[in-house]
Amino acid sequence: MLLKPTETIGEQIYKALRREIIEMRIKPGEKLSEAQMAERFKVSRAPVRDAIRRLEQEKLVLVKPQIGTIVSEIFPDQAAEICEVRLLLEPHAAFVATSRISEDDLALLKTAFDRLLTLPEGSEERRALVFQTDTDLHGMIWRACNNREIDNILERYRDRMRRIQLTTMELANRLAPSEQEMRKIFEGLVARDAECARGAMYCHISNIKKAFESAMKNRISAEGAEK
Repeated sequence: MLLKPTETIGEQIYKALRREIIEMRIKPGEKLSEAQMAERFKVSRAPVRDAIRRLEQEKLVLVKPQIGTIVSEIFPDQAAEICEVRLLLEPHAAFVATSRISEDDLALLKTAFDRLLTLPEGSEERRALVFQTDTDLHGMIWRACNNREIDNILERYRDRMRRIQLTTMELANRLAPSEQEMRKIFEGLVARDAECARGAMYCHISNIKKAFESAMKNRISAEGAEK
């Protein structure tokens, strides 16, 4: 592992594991072994332990005595509450952002949406770009609404939002529908149509909430059938 001059080994391991957990490459409920992580990163256990301690502080992992380190689950009640906060704040943010978002931001989003049309359906590259475009779209709207409290509140939930959305895309097959919903929001912004942008945002987040609830029910049913 190449070490950046300004970062410790523990910092780089923390960032790598954090990214993999948020992007669901390491799944909820999966066990993290200090020994395996130390071997993977070619380091001693000490920096791995430091990284895990930071992840535990962010509630991304749980450290259980006699069991080990487990990646935190995404609990349905918590996900529902986060979606409710988003439903209260993000449609309003989209409404306000339509008159304030810059042409440069709109141009960046247009480039991303145009590129999505050139990528094969179901490809990993398209999947990654949908996630990145979603992150950029929401972030630009939060900033453009010019309300620091809204931006701060939503930014606090960003990592959990990403895990919730990735869950719906993987378990509820929402990659294509989510992309279409994002385009509707974008179209509202381009047209400077505040009502269109607000309605499209409300629909998008409502569908994420419904899909997550459905995915969790299906998962619980599947786990019950296996027992």
